[in-house]
Formats: sequence, C-alpha cells, structure tokens
Amino acid sequence: MDALLQLDHYNFSWIIEIILNSSSHIKFILTITLIISFISLTRKRTHIYLIDFACFQPPAFHRISIGAFIEHSFLRGKHTKTSDTHEFEKKVTLRSGMGNETYAPVGMDFIPSEGCLKRATDEGQLVLFTIVENLLTKHKINPKNIDILVTNCGINCPIPSVASVVINRFGLRSNVRSYHLSGMGCSAGILAISLAKDLLNVHKNCLALVLSSEIICSNVYHGKQKSMLLANCLFRMGGAGVLLSNRKVDRNAAKYELQHIVRTHLGAQDDAYGCVYQKADEEGNEGISLSRSIVHVAGKALESNLTTLGPLVLPYSEQFRFGIHFLKNKLTKIKLSPFVPKFKKAFDHFCIHAGGKAVIESIKKSLSLSDRDVEASKMTLYRYGNTSSSSTWYSLCYLEAKGRIKKGDKVFQLCFGSGFKCNSAVWKCISKNVSKDVSNAWSDRINRYPVDVPEVIEH
Repeated sequence: MDALLQLDHYNFSWIIEIILNSSSHIKFILTITLIISFISLTRKRTHIYLIDFACFQPPAFHRISIGAFIEHSFLRGKHTKTSDTHEFEKKVTLRSGMGNETYAPVGMDFIPSEGCLKRATDEGQLVLFTIVENLLTKHKINPKNIDILVTNCGINCPIPSVASVVINRFGLRSNVRSYHLSGMGCSAGILAISLAKDLLNVHKNCLALVLSSEIICSNVYHGKQKSMLLANCLFRMGGAGVLLSNRKVDRNAAKYELQHIVRTHLGAQDDAYGCVYQKADEEGNEGISLSRSIVHVAGKALESNLTTLGPLVLPYSEQFRFGIHFLKNKLTKIKLSPFVPKFKKAFDHFCIHAGGKAVIESIKKSLSLSDRDVEASKMTLYRYGNTSSSSTWYSLCYLEAKGRIKKGDKVFQLCFGSGFKCNSAVWKCISKNVSKDVSNAWSDRINRYPVDVPEVIEH
C-alpha cells in the first residue's frame, strides 16, 4: 500500500496510460522503465537530520576542583585505603588532563559518598530533565510530537527505565517508541544514534529524541585496587540530548545531516572483552576495572573501524595510495610500515571521545592529526572530564561556540566503550546558521579557551 501511495505521489498515471495504449515492444520497454523507477524510489536513502543538540551545563555548586577531589578522595578512603593508593589517585588526577572546572554530583560530596538509589535518581533527573526542557523550549516542540525516544546510561538501570522516567515527566504519547540502552559504556552515545537512525529508516515523518548520560555517584569505588580507582579519577557529571528527524520539512531548520555510522565490536576477543569490566574486588567493593591494555585494544578497534569507514569517506586518491601500498606488501619481500590514510582529507573537524589524555594523544598520533584537530577533545577533557557517552557532543559544542563549523563541513565523531567497542559517526553541516552567538554549554567562557594543559596540573 505504501508503495502504491508513493507511485501516486510521484504521479506515474500518465506513464501507465501510455503503456496501455502502446505496441507490445514499447509496452515491454516502458514497463521495465517503470519497474526500475519504482525500485529506485522505494530504495531511496532516508535522510536523517540533526535539528539541534544540547549539552548539560551543571550549576556552579557542582564544580569540584582537583584539590577538592583529592581531599574528598582521601577522606572517603581514610580508613580503608593505604597511603600508596592515595598517592596513586593523586598522581592520576594531577596527570589526567582535567582542570579545576569539572563537575561532580551531590552524592560524591558526602563523606563517605552516597551512591544510593535516591542520589542516583536525583543526578539522572537533574541532567536529563534540564536537557529535555532546554531543547523542547528552544524549538517550541510539544512533547507529544516526539515519536521516538532513545536513552542510554551505562551503569544505572532503574525500574521503571530511564526512558519511562522521561516519558512520565514530560507527558509523551502512549504510543511513543521508547528504548533504553544500558551497559554499553562510553560508546553508547553513537549506539543510541544508530538505533534512532534504524528506527527513522523504517518509520516515516518522525521526530526522535536521543538522550545520553552516565550516573557516576552510584559507582564510586571504595577499595584499593589501582585498576578500579582509575574510574573514580576520570569520570565526571554530564549528559547530552539530540533531536533527530527524517521529515523533509525539518531540513531547513536542521544543523547537520547524518552521513555514516560504523560500529566495531571486539567482544569475541578475551583481552578486549575484559579491558573495561565491572566487578567486585576481594573485599566485595564494586567498581569498574580499566586494564593497562586498554590503549592497545582501542588501537585494534580503531583500525578495524577505519578499515570499514575509509572506503565510504576517503577520496579516490587516498584509496588508490592504499591499494598501491597493499600490492607492494603482497608482491615484495620488503616489510613496509603500515599505511595510514590522510583522514584529514575526508573530515574538517574531529570529535574524539575525551576518555583520557592517553586516549586522545594515541588517536592524534595514529591519524597524524594536529594540535588544532584534537583541541576540542582536549578542552572537553580539561573542563568537563570524561562524561562518558556524551563527551563527543561537548567537543562538537566547543567547535560551534568557537564559530568553526561552516556549511558543507564534515564532522567525525569517534568513541570507545566497554565490550570492547569502537563507534564512529560522520555528520555534514547543512546550515549557514551554526553560529557562535548561539548559547550553549561553552558560551559563558569560550573566550578563555584553548588553554595550555600542563603535564601535571597544580591544585
């Protein structure tokens, strides 16, 4: 029925009339032409538009300086941790690449910290409700006009779900298509976009809302294992909301159009599967363990992801160079160094997951990027810390506030997560109005950035 309606929409009635009144040979040719036209129309790619996005800007009283974090960490573990573990936390924090303007939830201010369900719920509602309210108010959208809702939060998975919490608060329709993703880690932001994209490819004329967050107060680790103390030092409060649409009417109002999403999962490999792992230590203290092999595993995942993405985005000249390099490796006995295509020829801006200074520097080296290319990610880490699945949106927000995004520019988002996963997304700017004058999470102090991040930050 949809296909017939589409035929009617494109007004093929005059072709059908010609076919009926023509000779057998002409009928055959015209029939084949009609079938080909019909197939091309029904298989036409759905355009996914990003109308707008918003990053959570925590109230000032949530700010936690490096000195305050180190002091709170010491007081929380005064009777359970050794001087060695205290020194380790201090060292990691000072060398993390984070500054004195990151934010932590109220539950982490208490001594000992409070990770109870109420504190986690309060944190989640503050982040998500603020984001949704800002987006809907800014664009004057009635909540009942939201057709698809996708939420993600790796650690906190309450009943009812996070998606249900949002539906209840804002009064979304009873037939809204809602989904919640949990346990996906820092890569869940792009996974949520991927799910929304698949839904928008199936359901026509829809508006989708994607919400990415991480509730950190419920997963503060109180033990002594260094691999599990890393998460305490790196993760901070944050979240992002994204409005997507497949409606033609929204194209003129949209900022970006989704070009590609590539997902890579190395979970079949034991070293990759276990490098980011939630568990309990020997004393029963729960936390997230970050393996020393995480940078190596991330490199393998990145290579696999870019191998798939490369042919989709690289210019023919780079693909040709890769082919020549591949043939030389196969036909000669000389072992050549790995060929790294110039992805800067495919993308204008890079938003790398701000998981840590080592991760950003590793990607910078692997892709032969400049300091300016990774500036947005470094500044996101410095000001907001690792906000998990929302970090690449803070980086894009930074670029917008700087006024660097122009119509026609392509933005590359890259993130990593437990599993182990590497996900990437490519967006094309389709608006002339991505202006630095628009208020966002960086507008209040964008003139202060970029800053030089020292190897060891004083507190």
